[in-house]
Amino acid sequence: MEFIGEGHPRPLPLDRNRELLKTAREEIYKVIGETSLSVYIWEPPADRTTSEPKSVAAFFYSSGWDNGQVAQFAPHCVYFASRGMITMAFDYRVSSRHKAGPMEAMSDARSAMRWLRLNAIELGINPGKIVGIGGSGGAHAITSAAMLPKFDDPGDDLEINPAPNALVLFNPILDTSKDGFGLDRFPDQSTAKEANLVRAVNAGLPPMLIMHGTADRVIPFAQSYKFAKKCSKKKNLCRLIEFENQGHGFFNFNLSFEMYEATLMQMDEFLVELELIEPDPDSGLGKMD
Repeated sequence: MEFIGEGHPRPLPLDRNRELLKTAREEIYKVIGETSLSVYIWEPPADRTTSEPKSVAAFFYSSGWDNGQVAQFAPHCVYFASRGMITMAFDYRVSSRHKAGPMEAMSDARSAMRWLRLNAIELGINPGKIVGIGGSGGAHAITSAAMLPKFDDPGDDLEINPAPNALVLFNPILDTSKDGFGLDRFPDQSTAKEANLVRAVNAGLPPMLIMHGTADRVIPFAQSYKFAKKCSKKKNLCRLIEFENQGHGFFNFNLSFEMYEATLMQMDEFLVELELIEPDPDSGLGKMD
């Protein structure tokens, strides 16, 4: 409770995302020293549940590897659980809470994918139907799990493939060079070069959907354009949707419900196309109650 003047309490504003996070089941997917990393899990409703292993949507919140909120994608998780998926919001290490950086974030995303596949039976998921979804630094972390050969945690079972089967990216960090974003977050230029996703584009990547605002002043839209163009040349499915005059984080539920709903619709159509969810014109897009 916040107070204004003597004896006049004012309730703090409700954080819808944090409230939605309370509806999830929390598990620990990774322990590093004294740090335990949580994953928050939403199950589909009973009328959407079958005996078949389910597709899973694994969300990694936006960050510049410095801070961020694991509750960011809680509205998305609730929605896609209503569409029959098991949805998960993964915490990962960032500098503000763990004195960590992009290498640790990449390592945690790879560990998360391996945890999913290692525990697929217990979780009731199909290990061949994992969608990695992320924003900004979280998008870089989960995309690196599909594209980069390094940045493994030595405690992981390296026999388990860390690559998601599809990717959905919001204003992703894709270029870590001096012309991109985050070079100063790496210990040296050589490591930043190894983490540069634009340089790592090759054939055989998972299908991707990228959504980026053209007015983004944090992560330039040009990064996504260049990345998508290189993916196309390598015959990968990489669909880039540009949102005119939208800035960084335009897709967040708490920022613009209109843009949240528009990007949610694009995600839904993409996952239907990949046969990860069933078509459902009466799904009530954006409704979470």
